[in-house]
Order: sequence, then C-alpha cells, then structure tokens
Amino acid sequence: MIDGVARMASYFSLANAGRFLNERLGEKDEVIYEGALHQGSSLVFYLNRKFFLLNRPTDDDSIVGSYPSEIVLNENAVIEKWAAPDGLYLIVQQSRLSYWQKLLMERFHIYHQVTTCGPYVILSNQL
Repeated sequence: MIDGVARMASYFSLANAGRFLNERLGEKDEVIYEGALHQGSSLVFYLNRKFFLLNRPTDDDSIVGSYPSEIVLNENAVIEKWAAPDGLYLIVQQSRLSYWQKLLMERFHIYHQVTTCGPYVILSNQL
C-alpha cells in the first residue's frame, strides 16, 4: 500500500515540483503556476518563495475575499517575463503543454521542458 501511495503522490501534490525548483532557483528567478490555487496549494508549503498564479479559473474560491493582484498574471505578462534575462519556471498541466509549446515557439522559437511531476510539466526560459 505504501508503494502505491508513493507512486500516486505526485498526482495530488506539487511537493516534487517544489523540491526540484528549490534546488535550481537563482535569487531573481520566478515561478508561475497555471491553475487554481487549491490545486497548486502544496507549492505554498514546498516552494521556498512566492509564486505567481496564471489563468486562475473564475469560479476558484481558494482565496477568500479579494485576492492580491500582484500574484496573479495574465499570459501577456508571462510572455514579457519569458523574454527577460532572469530565470522563469512555468508549471502547467500536461494537457496544456501543446498550447504553451505553440505559443512559446511562435514568439521565441525555443522552449525548455525541464521536468515532469505527475500530471504537471515544468517549462523554463533557461537551460
């Protein structure tokens, strides 16, 4: 049973993504998570820095009251950050990979898929 739980854990938690990123993040590097905060809430515990939210669903009630606009980005802001010299890591569902691959290839002609964690893929503007 413990083996089964260990195999499935990455499908319910972004702990491995947080640990992976903690080892690689530079001082000015940033992380963006695409999706509802309640689905990526494990990043709050495992990632040793703040992160941005992208494409948060309108029915997402993860943040009570008004949510701080400084942590929520739109896709144009992500593209601007992607072009910047600092490292950027984008965590997306595998089902969204083709969308992001197309968007980034059209604008930058290259993107880096650095790892997968369960149903998530981490993309980066750096190698």
